[in-house]
Amino acid sequence: MQRPSDVRAPQAAGKVVVKFGGSSIGGMDRIDAFAMQVAELKERGLVPVVLHGGGPEITDEMKRCGLPVRKVAGLRITDDATLEIAKSVLSRINDRVVVSLRKAGLRSIGLAGSEVDTLVARRMPPVLVNGPDGREEVDLGYVGEVVKVDPRAVTALCAKGFVPVIYSICADASGMLMNVNADTAAAALAAGIGASDLVLVTEVPGVLRTIDDLSSTVPEIREADLGPLTSSGVLRDGMIPKVEACFIALRGGVGTAHIICGTTPHAIVDQLFGGRNLGTRLTL
Repeated sequence: MQRPSDVRAPQAAGKVVVKFGGSSIGGMDRIDAFAMQVAELKERGLVPVVLHGGGPEITDEMKRCGLPVRKVAGLRITDDATLEIAKSVLSRINDRVVVSLRKAGLRSIGLAGSEVDTLVARRMPPVLVNGPDGREEVDLGYVGEVVKVDPRAVTALCAKGFVPVIYSICADASGMLMNVNADTAAAALAAGIGASDLVLVTEVPGVLRTIDDLSSTVPEIREADLGPLTSSGVLRDGMIPKVEACFIALRGGVGTAHIICGTTPHAIVDQLFGGRNLGTRLTL
């Protein structure tokens, strides 16, 4: 267990990437409260960069349109229609976040990961799943993974005092658009812009030892802990890709990653500056 003195405050003027989805902060009506936390990070001397997803909102829109929602290994199978919905929904969320940040007194600009080659992706290969006839390949469609980050646009916006708000529609080198998991996109972005911290805002207070016990948070995870936590079943389901994303960022040079609950008031500010650990801190 960490002592309060062990919790490292990020360096002044250090970049911090904060990733969230609507459900992780209590719904889209809570964006204004989230924006106030981002404003406080900036007041305290940090340089915040926001990256968001919108999985539940995309699912809701697909159901309204009568389209099937298909996922494999936690990834949404993305055909042409699904990609168009993802682009539309994420763009609307992006606009909403930018407006809230401006209401909080910040200058903010939204952009897709595909713009100015900020996040360059490649199409993911088919994944192997267990089928009725044994292992079979499933094509994910327009689902990508980030292979390159061009930090220049984000760095320039930050230098001019803006808070960039990025959504995870990315493109490959030929310009083909793809849907990218927001956690891994945030990890790649954090490493690519030299962030000191990555904060993944979730619906639960970090990694839990017991899934139904919100008080059973694992306070700190190092890379050497991954094997035992996975084999014991502590790391499971949707938390596995989040933890993997954190270590992508850490191996890329990010100092500390955090997984915290977004519905806890002031959680982001308190995690970084409060002198105590409210979620799970991850380091190499």
